[in-house]
Amino acid sequence: MTLMKTNESNLKKQADKTFVLKLTIASKDVKNEYSNQLKSVQANFENKGFRKGKAPLEVVEQSISQEKLFEEVASHLISNAYAEEIKKNDLKPITQPQVKFLGNPSGFESDWEIEITGCELPELKLNDKYKEEVKKANTDDKDKKDEQNIDKLVDVLIKNSQVKLPQILIDSDLENQMHQLTHQAAHENQTAEEYLKSQNKSLKDYQAEIEKQLIKEWTLNLAITKISQDEKIEIDQKEVQQILASNPAMAENINLLYYILTQQKVFDFLKNLK
Repeated sequence: MTLMKTNESNLKKQADKTFVLKLTIASKDVKNEYSNQLKSVQANFENKGFRKGKAPLEVVEQSISQEKLFEEVASHLISNAYAEEIKKNDLKPITQPQVKFLGNPSGFESDWEIEITGCELPELKLNDKYKEEVKKANTDDKDKKDEQNIDKLVDVLIKNSQVKLPQILIDSDLENQMHQLTHQAAHENQTAEEYLKSQNKSLKDYQAEIEKQLIKEWTLNLAITKISQDEKIEIDQKEVQQILASNPAMAENINLLYYILTQQKVFDFLKNLK
């Protein structure tokens, strides 16, 4: 089933790898999905005078929250429409999309105009002379502890990296950090603002601090990925299997394991540059 009236102008890509999709979900598809969701509710609906699943649709419709039903219909339709566009345009999103209605949707009887914003992995460029700075750092820091050497190498990579990070990417990670803060504060029977105040921080300052940290982390991660690609640094499958044998829980986030191993190998490569 085609859910959208499509044309080339539906998709706009930006230099920072943000993309914006403008979609139209036809009223007939909205009504069909509304009917499907209503029947789904009907199958488990129980009410006085009716056995489970036997109540007429009219009774079910009058008894349930239209707001909740709207959310279910919108979630299903938009998810399908988004997946279709992602496949058609060969997009590789790395965040949950931001969705908004263009105008006010008038229930289930009209077309829905939707705007979806997402982003792909940003592209990072490394200064061609970054290796010379790495070599200098290795010479200057040869008698320092390993973690101090790595800190210096991190600074070199950040300094020599050029990347424009999509704001939606930073906002998504910032939102996750805020959820963690709220959960941590609730554990202390405090609001996020109260928790931060006890640490002499304001919410605004905390968000600015976290955003700065996220930008640094993303820049470093992208630089490590680029170096591993440029230098053809690969992960030995035997090494992966050995780690999983001693720590099976790592299999739950295999991508993280691969990144950790890649990071180690990249820093080994950098530390050996003389």
